[in-house]
Amino acid sequence: MLWFQSSDELITLLMALLCMLDMLANKNHQRYKGLFAVVGVMTFYLLYSMFALHYNTPKAILYDFFIQIKPFIAFYAAYSMGVRFDASQKQFLKRLCVFLSGLMLLIILSGFGMKFFFHVAHYGIISTVLFLIYYYCSYQNLTKRDKIVMMLLLAVGFFSTRSKFYGFFVVAMYIFFWYKPGILVRVKLKQWITIALVFCVVLYVAWGKINYYFISSGLFTGSEDQKDSFARAILYVRSPEILMDHFVFGSGLASYATYSSGDVGYSRVYENYNIENVWGLQEGDCPFVSDTFFPELVQFGIVGIILFFYFWVWVYRKIKPRDADVESLQLYKIGLLIIAFATIESVAGSAFLQGSGIIVMILLGFVVRDVSILKERHAKSETRIERV
Repeated sequence: MLWFQSSDELITLLMALLCMLDMLANKNHQRYKGLFAVVGVMTFYLLYSMFALHYNTPKAILYDFFIQIKPFIAFYAAYSMGVRFDASQKQFLKRLCVFLSGLMLLIILSGFGMKFFFHVAHYGIISTVLFLIYYYCSYQNLTKRDKIVMMLLLAVGFFSTRSKFYGFFVVAMYIFFWYKPGILVRVKLKQWITIALVFCVVLYVAWGKINYYFISSGLFTGSEDQKDSFARAILYVRSPEILMDHFVFGSGLASYATYSSGDVGYSRVYENYNIENVWGLQEGDCPFVSDTFFPELVQFGIVGIILFFYFWVWVYRKIKPRDADVESLQLYKIGLLIIAFATIESVAGSAFLQGSGIIVMILLGFVVRDVSILKERHAKSETRIERV
């Protein structure tokens, strides 16, 4: 199919069709208010990019529309449809995660990792996704064995040799083993020291990227193996200027730092801001045009940026538990880990818009829905107790 050439796009299309069938068959449109809002906002940006701006071709703009809306369709479909796994299905998924992780490890050790997975960074992403799925399928009865298996699943990602995975691993260890809601309110000196040490370790393992993107800004040529990072750094450097020039609604879809802005149709923004000759961003040869996520937010202007961060604030409020029961706490941790993964990966990658991003957004939709169900259950119990 012309517009749906990869598995994550086909999966998203099928999920959207399932939502439509659910609405038509069960007349439960109220469940999908969030999805309607996202479609409405993205449709506005589609029309704005098509008719108010002329930075790229209609084909590229449409393609970017589908790419940008994918993770939100995945989230709201999972959140709204009310699909739940039974114990046997969760057990199957856990075994599947172990099998896939073992298979990936075998392929890596056999020397065929690059042939099967195309880039070493994918080892860390896949390991993280398998870890999160296993965690979600175990949170109701998390045993010591499950914890050991989860750590082994995540540890395979060390073969990626990427600082962003190292940073996520440190954050995951802290959230998984030590973090609890409200810990900062009643924190003691020993806990402050632990938090400071965790922060320092994350800073240490990710310092190369942090310095490159946000301090030195990558404004040096360096050796051949640094050229890809130079393209990403330039995308960060030019972002504030482009945002100020298109402050309210941004530069439009398929205009900047996205796959569609380079490989589907070449955006005139690159020429307008004198970065069309940067290695990796050249017309007809731009393999690193979409190797980061945050700079592309300038496509949506301050309005889109506010809406984007409002979504994550809304998610956080939804997953934050009111009660200290074990299930709510574990779901809260899974949600935090997904947010951490999306944030860290988006600094120097576009996994949020790819297959791995679709999976974690589906998982996040399940988490938000499950927390909502638990909150409703607790509220009903409290009401019953008050009546008695």
